Parts: sequence; structure tokens; C-alpha cells
Amino acid sequence: YETNNKQLFKRHLLQHKVTKEFKCSDCEYGTNVKPNFKQHLLKHKVLKDFKCADCDYETNNKQLFKRHLLQHKVTKEFKCSDCEYGTNVKPNFKQHLLKHKVLKDFKCADC
Repeated sequence: YETNNKQLFKRHLLQHKVTKEFKCSDCEYGTNVKPNFKQHLLKHKVLKDFKCADCDYETNNKQLFKRHLLQHKVTKEFKCSDCEYGTNVKPNFKQHLLKHKVLKDFKCADC
């Protein structure tokens, strides 16, 4: 695993820990990343709090819903100068730009 994103690298290293700090009581899921665990718990909730009027998308996560709504916008606020990629989600754009960077700043020693 290689990345230029320090946070993603730190999160990746947690995957190599054998014991999981957060374990789901409804299934076998376990993780060491608390936000991932909180997001996982919402999967067991049958009724979704947020439903898109333009498609079948449903979620219990408000941030994901707001991000999803941006996908329906035709014009893209952020456009890559190296390829055809465009998005309205700034974090997605920043992550995309790292794909064009050949050398990676962080490399996992375990895989």
C-alpha cells in the first residue's frame, strides 16, 4: 500500500492490528477506526433518514447525503488539468490530484 495522504496511511496501518477495538454486536465486523465503526452501525438501521429525490440513493449519514446531492449537478466546480476528471467535492478532487503524482510519500512496510 502506498499513498501521499498521511491520514489514509495511518488508517491503513491500523488494519494490520490483529485485535479490533470496536466490534459490532450484530455481525462479525470489527475495526480500529472509530468513524468506520460508527458508519458501519448505521448499516444495520433499516429505515434511512435521507433519501435522494433524483435517484434511489438512501443513507443515514447526512454528510454522505450532502455529498451525493452534488453528483447530480451538471457543472463541475473542480476540474483536473491533467485529465477529464471533474467533481463538485473538494476532498475528492484533492485526492484525485494525488493520483497523478508518481512518487508516493508513504509506503506500508507490511504489504
